[in-house]
Amino acid sequence: MEQIAVSSAALALRAEKPLTPAMVSALWEIAAILDEERVPANVPNAVWLTIPTTRLRGPEARPDNVWLRECLERMTGLKLTGQHRGGEWGAVLVAEWHITEGGSKARILIPPAGVHALRSPGNFVKIETTAAHRLPPHARRLYALLADRKRQREPYAQWGLDNLRGLLGVDDKRSYDVWAQLA
Repeated sequence: MEQIAVSSAALALRAEKPLTPAMVSALWEIAAILDEERVPANVPNAVWLTIPTTRLRGPEARPDNVWLRECLERMTGLKLTGQHRGGEWGAVLVAEWHITEGGSKARILIPPAGVHALRSPGNFVKIETTAAHRLPPHARRLYALLADRKRQREPYAQWGLDNLRGLLGVDDKRSYDVWAQLA
């Protein structure tokens, strides 16, 4: 079973525009690459990452890069915000991208603030690659939140309804005011 390491701060990303499931998966993969390459949280200059496009697209995705190009185009200049340990952060995570080597590699430029946003917490969650790419959006976020709790060695997770709505990015929705209605 393949796994990627994702920063706790990257689990509950928010953006000025809605993030598609493909965008969230790609950002998680970028965070995992930063971890694998041991890029420090504080870098003086932007960092170029060379990533296989199959990794960004996910397992069993279309073999061409049509949707990946669309995803990278939407992510370029997108401002993301988040919370970590009570502190707010914001950054542009993708400044520039190129698909090279006949479509097999993607070169992505991550600005220093983006690297810091994805690397600063020092707490990383192991997420199954299949879950990161194939689960529906809210199931994917809940899976990642539960994996983060497991990493913290907490035997169970307990969130208030408003807190869970915020973590799942649906804090503006009020369709389930009572937990029993979720069933």
